[in-house]
Amino acid sequence: MKKIILVILFITSIFAIDFTFTKAYQYFKKGEKLEKTNPQKAQEYFQKSYILLQTIKERPSSQIYFMLGKMYLNGWGVEQNFSIAEKYFKQSIELGNTRAYCCLAKLYIKTNKKQLAKKYLNLAIKNNYFCNKVDMKNLKIKKD
Repeated sequence: MKKIILVILFITSIFAIDFTFTKAYQYFKKGEKLEKTNPQKAQEYFQKSYILLQTIKERPSSQIYFMLGKMYLNGWGVEQNFSIAEKYFKQSIELGNTRAYCCLAKLYIKTNKKQLAKKYLNLAIKNNYFCNKVDMKNLKIKKD
């Protein structure tokens, strides 16, 4: 009987984490869509997403770390912090997220670390991911 209860609790916790991540992802995407047209509302969504992500970030996920990295890189719902963003992007990469290479390259462009930017742009290409918002020739971030 104890084993059955433990299995039920385990399965329930997995569904709760999945639900929390889904909700955080939805808030994150809403924030991205509103970033340019309604920055104040976008910040509200990013903050809601951040709060949810913090509750599940200890469960290794390339997507969770990627989203947290983008939030810190851009100051979405949190105070902008490049070193925290860098840490999250590297964790995301370790878990297989090749999109994080582009974000690391952007971070290094913003912090004027051109050699590192070039390294991560090349790693992105090597992993079949093209960084469309980066001018690879001049190592600059393209304007929207």
